[in-house]
Amino acid sequence: MSAEQPAPDPASVVEAAPSEPLIYYTLTSCDEQEVKISSLAIQQSKTLDDLVGNLHFSEVGKPTEPIPMEKITKATLLKIVEWCEKHKGESIPVEDDTVQRNTTTPEWDEEFLNIDNDELFHLILAANYLDIKQLMIYACKKVALMAKGKSPEELRVIYGIPTDEEDEAAEKAAAEQRKAKEAQKAAAADAEAEKVEETAPGAST
Repeated sequence: MSAEQPAPDPASVVEAAPSEPLIYYTLTSCDEQEVKISSLAIQQSKTLDDLVGNLHFSEVGKPTEPIPMEKITKATLLKIVEWCEKHKGESIPVEDDTVQRNTTTPEWDEEFLNIDNDELFHLILAANYLDIKQLMIYACKKVALMAKGKSPEELRVIYGIPTDEEDEAAEKAAAEQRKAKEAQKAAAADAEAEKVEETAPGAST
């Protein structure tokens, strides 16, 4: 007679249970390009996670309407999705400034954030808009390190802050452009008035 098999450990049964099937959502950028993101990755964004939850976009096998991202370009949206997919399933950080200050940025995230300043700042704006806490922590830490030990002039260059002279030149150019547009409108109005006078009854031939 064969030996009796031990009963399976309940904990192992739970662990072996199949994971929830992934659903893929379509995000539409402000330049009308579509980007896919999985339901697990979307949890990294509180804004998106709340949105799909409130709109009940959660039934497997049913197509979902594209979710418009009116403030985010495709290039930035692709970076956001790449980060969320990389960190899908990870815990979301709590609102604790002490934890955030002491956070060490992992190697993958350091490489991910090794981008030009303009791209980095657009990424931060998007992460803030979508409420992606961990990405905000890493990105803001990078910006802080960029500023460390820099002179005001160096910071101006890094952050693209115009000088007073550049501000004045930009304001002067904008004022001249406004005057030119007003002159064009006035000339067009005068020309239209002349046409009306020429076609009016009793006009001289």
